[in-house]
Amino acid sequence: MNIKRSLEHILQIAFVSDVHLTVGEPVWFRALGVMQRASGDLLSEPDIMVMLREFGIHSAPDKLAMPRGSGKDGDGFAVSFGDWRLRVDVVYANGRRLSVVMRKLNRCLPVAEDIGLPKALIQQIERPTGLVLITGATGSGKSTTLAVLLEWLNQRRQGHIITIEDPVEYPLASGGCKVTSREIGLERDASSFDAALRSAMREDPDIIMIGEIRDAETMRSAFSAAETGHLVLSTLHTNSAIKTIDRVLSFFSADEKDWARNIFASVLNCVMSQVLVKRADGLGRVLAYELMINSSAIASIIRENKLQTLMNAIGQSGDSGQVLMNVRLAEWVRTGQVLAEDALAVAYDPNDLRSKLNLH
Repeated sequence: MNIKRSLEHILQIAFVSDVHLTVGEPVWFRALGVMQRASGDLLSEPDIMVMLREFGIHSAPDKLAMPRGSGKDGDGFAVSFGDWRLRVDVVYANGRRLSVVMRKLNRCLPVAEDIGLPKALIQQIERPTGLVLITGATGSGKSTTLAVLLEWLNQRRQGHIITIEDPVEYPLASGGCKVTSREIGLERDASSFDAALRSAMREDPDIIMIGEIRDAETMRSAFSAAETGHLVLSTLHTNSAIKTIDRVLSFFSADEKDWARNIFASVLNCVMSQVLVKRADGLGRVLAYELMINSSAIASIIRENKLQTLMNAIGQSGDSGQVLMNVRLAEWVRTGQVLAEDALAVAYDPNDLRSKLNLH
């Protein structure tokens, strides 16, 4: 099998987002969120090693050493391949069979308006300090949203942007801002998100982007950075404003939760939870989102742990730009942008969406 040519062909298919290579399997790929089997032979270990050598990996599979990486338990990195940039993860699976998963990244970043980012979100990153969280499931476009927001700031502000990622997915060239990118991993730029973030505070930053908050120490450092006059942007794997608040507070022990609620309420700018929904015409996907913007009312709800009132507060926020996910999804259905069944498939509260759409 000419694995390089096969990969190039698949990456050219419209709306492909991921490609999977596993020994003993055909090539698989995901397009518009659906996994599909490519035609062709089953992959052998030499087939996959040919592809890995294209990515700069030359070690034998039983002694895998990723570029600047952590060894044979697998690792992730980003590479340029032809007309594309790929985030690559290499692991052993299915009984020590070599497996590679590639996420196709945008070579050229879109602008905020082209992907449907709300003006209210842009207004929140225009603030000089605070915490902005972009949340959603894997594959919901969080990394692209973060990169677009950073590039928007890079072209309009003068300052120092530090990005902390595992791996660096969208390299940004310095524009109005000096951009410093730090990659996490053994033999890379930093050993952990928390270590890199603590170091970043001594590097004269104005804006700090954390690829993902995974633990209490990183969350604590993000709070501290936002509290001491920096703009901090990051992601979490949550699908709503309520789940995001729950997730943030879950990092802390019971005796720290009151402190965490107070500081979170004081530093938060906004939470945007997003999903990508298949367009009704099949030509790609559209962004649907829930946007919660911090206000005195929202801050009180967080501090007093009255999350049962949060949805109502967002829904009755008037012209602030806040919106609930199901309101946005219902709008896309009514305007014919997406089909009701596709909206229901991504809604975190499908029964409420059915009610909004008068479906019984």
